[in-house]
Amino acid sequence: MKWRRGFWSLVKFVLFAAAIVSVVSWYHSRNMPKGAAPELVATDIQGQAVNLQAMTEDGPVLIYFWATWCGYCRVVSPAVSDLADQHQVITIALQSGSADEVAAYQLKHQLEFRTINDPQGALSASWGLQVTPTIAIIDREGRVSAVTSGMTSKWGLKARLWLAD
Repeated sequence: MKWRRGFWSLVKFVLFAAAIVSVVSWYHSRNMPKGAAPELVATDIQGQAVNLQAMTEDGPVLIYFWATWCGYCRVVSPAVSDLADQHQVITIALQSGSADEVAAYQLKHQLEFRTINDPQGALSASWGLQVTPTIAIIDREGRVSAVTSGMTSKWGLKARLWLAD
């Protein structure tokens, strides 16, 4: 009988925690675009052209807003890097120094994803970014299908990409 009470207490706690995390994530991403994704045409730190709308023709695209100074990003970035092997990923480094400094950071931390440097934060601001890390999933039609802020897992991101496809 005691284990049942303990089990239901645990279930209530998990549901309450999930609700709190969901509300906080929604609050942080409330200014992110809904519906059609904003145009994103830029050059990454390797000098390669990036065109979000063209990329969506090949499937969903994960856009990851992060920063070298962001503590949570140190946990989320390796998961995004792992996903970049099998999925289309664009990352935007917010106010993290020069392109060379961002590239050196990625090399040091073994992060292998395409990165657009946003040293002044103008690109991030145009997307309504409030907090890092923030991830937007863009579907095949160029619509924002999911936005999440803060901690997330590789499996959660894979699920969002699968749902967007």
